[in-house]
This record gives sequence, C-alpha cells and structure tokens, in this order.
Amino acid sequence: MRTISMTLLPWVVTPVVLVALTLSGLAHANPQRAQLQANFQAADVDRNEQLNLAEFKTFINLNANHKLGRSASVRRFGMYTTAFKEIDANGDGVVTKEEIAAQTKQ
Repeated sequence: MRTISMTLLPWVVTPVVLVALTLSGLAHANPQRAQLQANFQAADVDRNEQLNLAEFKTFINLNANHKLGRSASVRRFGMYTTAFKEIDANGDGVVTKEEIAAQTKQ
C-alpha cells in the first residue's frame, strides 16, 4: 500500500476540491465546469444527485482521465476515502454538489 506524507496530504486532498471548481451553476461558461458536471452525472449511477464512496471514486477517475485539477494525484495515491471524508462535511456518507462547491469557497 502506498503511503503519503502528511505534508503532501493537502496537495492531494485539496485538489479534489479544486477539481470541483463549482458543479452547480454556470457550467456552460467554463468547459471544465461542464466536464465536471458531466462527470458527476456519469458517476451518479443511482441518479440521486449524491455520490456515495464508490460513485465518488468513479467521479475522481473520470476527472483524472480528463486531466481536471489534481484528481490524478488522488487516484495515484489511492486517497479516495480521505478526499471523500474531507468533502463530506456533514458526515452522512454521501457527497453532494453543494458540499463540493462549498469546499471550493474555503
């Protein structure tokens, strides 16, 4: 199992936040936002507008495939769960578009 230094953790987790940019609103104005929106929708297999951990992994992988933010680092280091917990602000086990967007404002 790969490990990552705690000093590098912000460079791995925070990029997930940066990758989000903002999933809600103005996706048409920015091609990256539009791609993020499409990736969110593709990952949300149960169409409930929330991502569980498995769907979140898919979201990160799709973002990494499109070279959005630093999702490739999350994938490379296998930091999906850490990133998921960071974004899941209320700890309910799902990540919403709003939670992703809120992280971009911090």
